[in-house]
Amino acid sequence: MLIVCGTMLRMNPSDLDLLQTHIEALFVHDEDGRIRSVNEPDGDPAPRFFLGSTHAGNLWRVRYDLSEHAVRQLEELAASEPARHDLRMAPRTLQALHLALGDDLSAEPAYFGPAYRFPDAWPTPVGVTRITRSNLDLLQPMVTDLENTRRTFEVREPVWAVVQNGSAVSLCYSSRHTDRAAEAGVETLETYRGCGYAAAVVAAWAQAVRATGRIPLYGTTWDNHASQGVARKLGLILYGADFSL
Repeated sequence: MLIVCGTMLRMNPSDLDLLQTHIEALFVHDEDGRIRSVNEPDGDPAPRFFLGSTHAGNLWRVRYDLSEHAVRQLEELAASEPARHDLRMAPRTLQALHLALGDDLSAEPAYFGPAYRFPDAWPTPVGVTRITRSNLDLLQPMVTDLENTRRTFEVREPVWAVVQNGSAVSLCYSSRHTDRAAEAGVETLETYRGCGYAAAVVAAWAQAVRATGRIPLYGTTWDNHASQGVARKLGLILYGADFSL
């Protein structure tokens, strides 16, 4: 069950400010501002090109190992991309971006989806459990490598779960974070989906993140309707969209 409550933001960043914060949380950057890897323990390589969009404008990043020629082309194309009223639309320059990267024009994006912020107040749950080092064994059914989870636990905090019959069945944690913001990572065992558990753990996680003075953020893909349902249930606010190749 969810009970509506919440806290007030200490500041009201613009959508472009939020997008900047979001990008800093998503990727590890080098001294030139180019992206190197996903901002996770043992993170995968960053996408070659990332475009973040809001109604007020766009921000972009290129990967550190691209040729200077490709970087110039990508940055010129990104700079020409207009702000979009419909954030579901792919970049206007999509074909040219593919050509700059040497891709087949039919290649699918690596990621395309909405980015949400939390309102001043949202439904907060009962029946959730804070996961700490003392009760990590509750995650055993959901985590294939519990020792790795122990090793990286601090970078995943805060962690909240719904526990049924002594085991976690739904989980929200910080998938990526900086000193300013944290991004939600959510998992629910298949047999427990559709019970409202994901919304409950996300709500608890976001409250805990905000209590630290950081900004909780939530992202998904356009075709993940269940994840977007969580956003609707919590009243999350669409502020941007991510696109990467």
